Amino acid sequence: MYRRLIVAAAVIATALAATAAKAQDLNLLGSKNVALSGSTDTIDLTKSKGQVQAIRLYAKRRGIEITNVQVVYSDGTIHNERRNINLLDGERTRPIDPRKSGKFVDRVVITYTPQPGAVVPAQIDVFGEQTRAQARATRPVTAAAATPAAPASGQLPARPTSSEPTKANPGQQTDNVGEVLFGTQQVGFGVDRDIIRVGAEIGKFDKIALRVLDNDIFINSLKVVYANGETEDLAVNADIKKNTRTRWLALKGDRFIKEIQLLYRTRTNFKGQAYIEVLGQYADGWVGPQGEGRKFNQGFILLGGQSAGFTIDRNDVVRVGRNDGGFRKLQVRVRDQAITLFEVRVVYGNGEVDIIPANRTKVDAGSTYGPIDLKGGQRIITEIRPTYRTRIFQQGGVAKGRAVVEFWGQH
Repeated sequence: MYRRLIVAAAVIATALAATAAKAQDLNLLGSKNVALSGSTDTIDLTKSKGQVQAIRLYAKRRGIEITNVQVVYSDGTIHNERRNINLLDGERTRPIDPRKSGKFVDRVVITYTPQPGAVVPAQIDVFGEQTRAQARATRPVTAAAATPAAPASGQLPARPTSSEPTKANPGQQTDNVGEVLFGTQQVGFGVDRDIIRVGAEIGKFDKIALRVLDNDIFINSLKVVYANGETEDLAVNADIKKNTRTRWLALKGDRFIKEIQLLYRTRTNFKGQAYIEVLGQYADGWVGPQGEGRKFNQGFILLGGQSAGFTIDRNDVVRVGRNDGGFRKLQVRVRDQAITLFEVRVVYGNGEVDIIPANRTKVDAGSTYGPIDLKGGQRIITEIRPTYRTRIFQQGGVAKGRAVVEFWGQH
């Protein structure tokens, strides 16, 4: 009996030791005073210690109404916590992006509802859930970057293309395999400076290309800004002929892109404005039911988007390109302004139409509707036809523009 007690005690002691070794602590990673006069704030955590398995936000001095928490990790991956969080003074969030393994956090971007006239700022503390071993982990020193290739210049290699615009919405896949239309612009005779916002949540890309219609253009500079803040110049002082499409311009590996910056002008030949399309190619292995994209954004992939008018809009159509095996769920994400959502019609590959009633639901900017389970399991989608409108009266005043409504699918 005595021997059994000794063995039992040893087993319990071993278990307790193992539990203690794996126990998680909450450690402060960084803080920032948020004035609440804007709508986003970034907390730099590049000097924080250790890896984390999740983060938590604490509010001090006053509350804050958060609509999205973006966590940017040092390996380039990004997590968006798209939900409404009404964080009162002294409260903390539940774990954000919990995981079994640890990661180094570079920054946290908070999107919130502005509070005009707020005198006292909110102090936001970011805590990391860490084991003792993770808390001691040392950030790897970034190796010196290799000398980048010189940006392209002169006449860019290009091939003839149709004079018709690409039949896709910005952020949507085209009819070509793995290709996404980032955005389009009209280019005038003077020097234009445009920013096409891509957004890291769309996916990883390893190449971009330009398609130019109607007139020749001259590019002063073409720059890519990556999600981690790094930049890369792809072209300077370059010519592109009208109705041509450039070769793919390779990026620094497969990367999340924040935005593309263009400084350019139409060639002075009195042929009118030029129309330019910026396209990206998904990195190998990103799309598809087993692709890496399933590890991000809860497995949702952007299918396309539209801007909602101020009157009830029943005519918008989001045409879905490649489905890569079909989708099981649909989610609606809203940016910039709140909307009233009446219904969503989904047209499947066999012509069947699924009418999803939304019953005049208000969806705030930065919020989502769904996910919605599609009838029949995994389905090929050809079109999405929403009925919605931008709400004229928003929280804090009258709408300053139209809402952008995005439709995301999950395999």
